[in-house]
Amino acid sequence: MTFIEQFEEFKKKINALNTKVLPQDLAIQVNIVDDDCGGAFYIANIGGDFAIEPYDYRDFTAMLTASADVYANILAGKLDATDAYFRGILLIEGNLDHALALASLKKKPAKKAAAKKPAAKKNAAKKPAAKKAAPAKNAAPAKKAAPAKKAAPAKKAAPAKKAAPAKKAAPAKKAAPAKKAAPAKKAEAPKAEPKK
Repeated sequence: MTFIEQFEEFKKKINALNTKVLPQDLAIQVNIVDDDCGGAFYIANIGGDFAIEPYDYRDFTAMLTASADVYANILAGKLDATDAYFRGILLIEGNLDHALALASLKKKPAKKAAAKKPAAKKNAAKKPAAKKAAPAKNAAPAKKAAPAKKAAPAKKAAPAKKAAPAKKAAPAKKAAPAKKAAPAKKAEAPKAEPKK
């Protein structure tokens, strides 16, 4: 693999990362030290303008030197940059914070597809109801509707609880005997006055 081919692979991998979190004054030179694809490129984020180009960049804030395999493994997340630094397979000169910020980049967050769904629902709501079309002359016969599903058998009702035996009513009190009415006095006929 040539250096330019290797550089293009690195550029694709770096562009797939969330570079918006990088410091605004970052300028890193990356030196690839392999015999067959050695070379240098720079990664810069100056004033919000992010760039990756295959040039020797002398005005860097940090410089990384490693083999193509080490750098590819760091970008893929298979190798920790701090571990590689302490093992001596990644050399860092200059601003260590900038170098580690680049090495700790994560993939860009996935775009939210759910945001587009509500818009589709709104558009569907605004569409007028479709008019029934006149039947076509050579229309295919309508499909039979699927047979209706049978209703599940009704569950047996639980046996009714026996009612508690009714309490016997207290015997009815006998009515007090009616008092006999006093015998009515015979009305006397008015006495006629003697004639004078």
